[in-house]
Amino acid sequence: MSGAYIAELAVKDLALVSELRLELGPGLTVLTGETGAGKSMLVDAVLAATGARIGSDLIREGADRARVEATFVLPGGPGAGSELILTREIQSGRAPARIDGEAVPVAKLAEQGGDLVAVHGQGEQLRLARPAVQRDLLDAYGAHAELREATAVAHRRMTQLVAERLSLGGDPRERARRLELLTHEVGEIEAAKIRADEEEHLASALRVARAADRLRAAATSVHDTLVGERAAAHDRLAVAARELAAAAALDPRLQDLADRIDGQVVEAAEIAAEVRRYGDDIDADPHELAALESRSDLLTDLRRKYGPTLADVESYRDRARSELNDVSSREERLARMDAEELHAREAHSAAAAALHDARTHAAGALAAAVEAELANLGLARCTFRASLEPQEPDASGADRVRFLIAPNPGEPLAGLEATASGGELSRIMLAIEVTLAAQDATPVLVFDEVDSGVGGRLGEIVGRSLWLLGRRHQVLCVSHLAQVAAYADTHVRVAKAVRDGRTHVTAERLEAPEAVAELAEMLGAGGTQSSLAAAAREIHDAAAAWKRGTAPSAISPGATAAKPRPSKRSSPTAGPAAKSRR
Repeated sequence: MSGAYIAELAVKDLALVSELRLELGPGLTVLTGETGAGKSMLVDAVLAATGARIGSDLIREGADRARVEATFVLPGGPGAGSELILTREIQSGRAPARIDGEAVPVAKLAEQGGDLVAVHGQGEQLRLARPAVQRDLLDAYGAHAELREATAVAHRRMTQLVAERLSLGGDPRERARRLELLTHEVGEIEAAKIRADEEEHLASALRVARAADRLRAAATSVHDTLVGERAAAHDRLAVAARELAAAAALDPRLQDLADRIDGQVVEAAEIAAEVRRYGDDIDADPHELAALESRSDLLTDLRRKYGPTLADVESYRDRARSELNDVSSREERLARMDAEELHAREAHSAAAAALHDARTHAAGALAAAVEAELANLGLARCTFRASLEPQEPDASGADRVRFLIAPNPGEPLAGLEATASGGELSRIMLAIEVTLAAQDATPVLVFDEVDSGVGGRLGEIVGRSLWLLGRRHQVLCVSHLAQVAAYADTHVRVAKAVRDGRTHVTAERLEAPEAVAELAEMLGAGGTQSSLAAAAREIHDAAAAWKRGTAPSAISPGATAAKPRPSKRSSPTAGPAAKSRR
């Protein structure tokens, strides 16, 4: 066996287990002991360590919490591989969990544990009852990897196109409205032909146009004041200039003032001329004023819609034009996507149909193989079917796979979760697991009471099936049959002991002589001690011979070479429970 396995299980204060540390190995481990000895408590411990729901009523009387810890050796072996430690505490109202010492939610512990361990015989723990697991196992059995991949690729392409369509605008009516609005806005702004600095120039032109009459009157008044016919400023300045020039001839100190006032005479004449021209140029045309007012109203409306300034309006135009180009290109892309999406849906439907056909064929072959294994396990009248029910197509195809069982003739087929219970269910699960051993990637399989109601002759077949299953998985099995226990790679005896007035559950690994003695105890009444011992030795040796004679091809590489880590069992007086330490 090359997969992960539980190397050590540590339990403290769980039900009748005060403290226990048990080392395990790969292959088949069988837990034996008298009825009520506490074997199922170890199964509960495995369940707790892998995240299953465990009630606080399992906390040992007098303790405030229970603790379980499972140490897994990952592929590669103790020397080359690594370890994974799953820890769980059970308290009233709390259930702290850890993975490799790091606190995690119990849901995460359950997710990790569910990938590592599958328990059969506990109704609520039926991993094989989940349709997704059944679908994956059927596909693995039928070697549908390429068909599954083709279906997944087609579905991925289809969902990508759907997501892209949504990202391109969703509702087509909304896209059409947006396209129309953007086209209008960009066209409106571009039609205005906004010029640089137009706001300032237009404001100035409007002020002049609106005050044309007043400005022309002012220009006329200034002109008349400077060069008019009556007491014009120009004439008076000219008189003053002549007088001052005559005085400067007598007193040179006045020459500068004479020059200055003479310049004023020239300046007044020039100003009068320019004012006259300005007044003549003012246009009081009402059409021109109306045009300027209209332009102002247009720009004001644009600012109201798109920004407080014309610069903001132009920025909005640039953004709207970019979005318009984007929306237009999206519409073109959407038009092309119609054909692409249709092609993708057809490709997905075709891939799902091919996968369905392959599953139909594999389902028949799987049913025949499981029913043959069921017959070997004493359930010849049990009917098994792998049913395909239509579902909404997804990455796994268009089938909901369900494993259906009818344990007895005349009973209707029903899902695994609703059929037999206890040992019968465990044997059904064993038949399925043996058939699918090569396909099931779950490394650790637990069978509780798999041999319930089974006789010695059939028990041998169950034992062989479990041992073969142990070549690909670590198998933990609770058994009452010597014929099953004889095939164990690791034999663990579970017992109760009373010390200081308290009951303790103990568990210890048995070496070959002790295992034979335990087999004799399991054979029970019906003979002398010596005859039972001889029968036990015969069963043990026959199982060993059968295992040695099994074809090497049936054993995974490394299965026989993998050995448990060294252990040292404590003496009965060493503590509250028999322990095995590294």
